[in-house]
Amino acid sequence: MSVTPKIEPGDVVRIVAPAGKGNAANIPLMRSYVQSLQLVPILRDDVYADVPFYSNTDEFRAEDFIAAMNDNDCKVIWCIRGGAGCIRIIKFLEEQLPPTPPPTPKILIGYSDITALHLYFQYKYNWPTMHGAMLDAIASGAYPPNSETVQALRALLFNETTQVCEPVLTRIDTGGGTPTISGVVTGGNLTLVETSIGTNWAVNATGKILFLEDVGEAAYSIERSLDHMKQSGVFNGALAVVFGDFTNPDDVNLMNLVFQRFAEDETITFPVFKLTGIGHGSVNIPLPMNSPGSITVENPVLQTYRLCVNNISFQP
Repeated sequence: MSVTPKIEPGDVVRIVAPAGKGNAANIPLMRSYVQSLQLVPILRDDVYADVPFYSNTDEFRAEDFIAAMNDNDCKVIWCIRGGAGCIRIIKFLEEQLPPTPPPTPKILIGYSDITALHLYFQYKYNWPTMHGAMLDAIASGAYPPNSETVQALRALLFNETTQVCEPVLTRIDTGGGTPTISGVVTGGNLTLVETSIGTNWAVNATGKILFLEDVGEAAYSIERSLDHMKQSGVFNGALAVVFGDFTNPDDVNLMNLVFQRFAEDETITFPVFKLTGIGHGSVNIPLPMNSPGSITVENPVLQTYRLCVNNISFQP
């Protein structure tokens, strides 16, 4: 029987930067926001260093993350931002984390480059994780605390809701019928999902709903990635693919063409959907990962559907 973690006032939140660097001026604001939730933030003052690309050295970022994992008082690991670098600390996690899960489960919150850690913990401990807003964006006002993005995340975090239902899905493949699809949700940022191919933490979409989003990519680059993923077998056995927001593309029409060509490819034998409101946009509804979800028909004439995903729960 799975157990939904109960986050209560006084619980510890470890704030980490396993990828890129946020705005140093936001450090006190991040602490204040977590305190406003009546939680206890732990964030190192030396979290940022003068290092190209990343928030700090590989060793520092790995050490800080492992310390959060080993902290039995910690229930939430909340990432500062994405960017790049998570893949570089996985070798340290493999060397230093035990084969069995820590006694206190951790809710990992983040998206974008944090996708690598979502997939890693699915492989390592079969843990659910939270694809959701990161603290630098909340502190900067990109996702204000009273926004739908943050309020939905807060409701899940404090277990005030048992599931989240995402924005309306539009079916874009040419398959018939209006099926109900039930399965665990996996995926995240497409670039990082593709990067996982060939690793021990590679994405596993068999029998699952695969969610994909990205930012700042050219349409041809996304099509190349999808072709690589098809030829690598990533989509074999998938129940469905859901494309989220692909923000700031080179050409919106070409990007939509890429999605349509993917959906109509003869090798794609499962339903393909598109939604808005999850990804790098101004709205980023949280999405529990490695958690059961279902896609049900909302309007069979318009071919619109609804994705509902259960809140995070851990196997005891």
